[in-house]
Amino acid sequence: MLKLMRDQFRNLKIVLWFVVVVFVLLIFVDWGTGRQRGRGMANFAAQVGDVVISEGQFLKELRSTEDRYRQMYGQQFETVRDQIDFATLTVQNLIDRELLIKQARAMGLAVSDKELLDRILSFEVFRREDGSFVGEELYNRILRVNNTSPEEFEASLRRDMLIEKLQKAFTAGISLPDAEVEREYRKRNESASFEVGFVGVETVINEVSVADADVRRYYDEHQQEFNRPEQRALQYLLVDDARLRRALTISDAQIAEYYASHANEFQRAEEVRASHILVRPAGEGEEAKRAAAARARALYTRAIAPGADFAALAREASDDPGSKDSGGDLGWFGRGRMVKEFEEAVFALKAGEVSQPVESQFGFHVIKLMERRAAGQQSLEEVREIIRQRLAEGLAEGEGSRRAQALREKIDAAKLKTAEQWQELAAADEVVSSNVTPLFGVSDPMIPGLGRDPELLAEVSMAKEGFVGGPRRTSRGWIVYRVSQVRKAGVLPFEEARESALEAVRRRQAVALLRQRAAEAIAGVGGDGLAAVAARLGGRVQAVTDHRRGAAVPGVGVAAALEEAVFATPVGGVTPVVAVGERGVAFARVNSKKEIDPQAFAREASSLRESMLQDEVQKVISSFVAQARRDHKVTVNAEVVDRYKPRRG
Repeated sequence: MLKLMRDQFRNLKIVLWFVVVVFVLLIFVDWGTGRQRGRGMANFAAQVGDVVISEGQFLKELRSTEDRYRQMYGQQFETVRDQIDFATLTVQNLIDRELLIKQARAMGLAVSDKELLDRILSFEVFRREDGSFVGEELYNRILRVNNTSPEEFEASLRRDMLIEKLQKAFTAGISLPDAEVEREYRKRNESASFEVGFVGVETVINEVSVADADVRRYYDEHQQEFNRPEQRALQYLLVDDARLRRALTISDAQIAEYYASHANEFQRAEEVRASHILVRPAGEGEEAKRAAAARARALYTRAIAPGADFAALAREASDDPGSKDSGGDLGWFGRGRMVKEFEEAVFALKAGEVSQPVESQFGFHVIKLMERRAAGQQSLEEVREIIRQRLAEGLAEGEGSRRAQALREKIDAAKLKTAEQWQELAAADEVVSSNVTPLFGVSDPMIPGLGRDPELLAEVSMAKEGFVGGPRRTSRGWIVYRVSQVRKAGVLPFEEARESALEAVRRRQAVALLRQRAAEAIAGVGGDGLAAVAARLGGRVQAVTDHRRGAAVPGVGVAAALEEAVFATPVGGVTPVVAVGERGVAFARVNSKKEIDPQAFAREASSLRESMLQDEVQKVISSFVAQARRDHKVTVNAEVVDRYKPRRG
């Protein structure tokens, strides 16, 4: 690469050194940090196939990761630093990067010298004012100052560009129809308030009689419902985090030592306790806003009158359902918790003072400052339980890993293969439980009881019955597992599927009957009669406020047909009766709606599409990485990585 540059820029002069240094400080922190320290280290951090990730590379990336989080958290970084396992995060990122590079090369992707040169020249630090290269000598000096060499820098840059090409290849294979983008925009920006009536099929299902011929016909016509994928069930021993933390003994001396050595974590910022009365505009537009402001000014006058009871006034007049019943009390809070306008007003008050109406995105606030608490050090007694939990959490992580490894060793040594043997092993330890999952498909989004874990799913999907895996970290604790059952894919025979088909037919007929009765009952009935109609049918009516598309409707659940009916019905109108799957029927009176602005959608559709594409690409990459970890041997040097993990307690 240097020869290519020499050939093209042989006669260039070096620009002023001090100008370059400024750019270096801004741009190259992540590229070279710690390179010298990494030299000569015999230990490796991880290995992916035949690629070794050295401790030096790991340290460089670790510092880069910490720097990024420092920029994200700002002054709060030191507070959260010990709560984030940067070491594990870093080594996993490095492993994922190597797996992606392997995939890119397997797809025939490559970065040419010309492409690399163009990228280097895209950095201002390497260009003169006329856009030409600064020259070989200065190029070398810039990289030396940042503890890296041209070879290392260019190799790293080439790898990053290769991953970019892979991401573009993934992106090119994803199509987002305009209708899907609009649907997502509506989901994020539309809302409706309504009263919904729901009647479950249980109210009429006993009236339904199903013939055997109907059941057989349903089975024959809906084979896809009985076409099960390959499924697996797991038995797993769980070293339960919650049980383990309760079982650990944390002494007062340990708590006191932690408090003394982490005093900076227990600095309390200035806090206030305030109450407020919120006045929301009754509608859209300037007229509604002016009316709300006038109402807020009137409430302010009442609030500052001699002998005024602010809490009673808030209970009477506030539009904030979260604080109204408690007299507007918002509790204690510090800076950064409230919207800017509210925060500036409340921290400017003295205890007992009431603010003039303050406008925010939520409406108009009349605020009363109840108490103020100065910044300072929290006492040991105030934070004793917090420290106890932190210490227990830190100790439990290491102890859980140790116990899970001991379980695995016992299983392997004694060749324990039966459910009873595993149950006996769990019974010997009070923090260990033996669990069995229901059958699940390898394409399911999560494993019952263990949650979303793409890597575990990928591992399990390739395993045969009897395979033993772990220890693995899960959201509930460390596990050792075995594949206890593998059920092959295929259509269930009619005899096995008969009960399911019978229930499906009964529910469909019950929903049809219920829908007919409900439609007759609400015909010509105004919104005020919905509750009576629902009650006669054996159902109930519930108020729903600010419902967003895709969210569950209280008392009904996720109901796309109901949602479409609500947004298609004018304000004040009653929707048609709709089926809610096979669970029942629903109908609603629409009280208010916030619909999308077509012009705003036209402006924002492009950026939303890009965001959705990136989300889809990340899903594809995550799925690929999970599978790639199965296909390639991945080794992590725990001794090296653990050396840089946070030390708690």
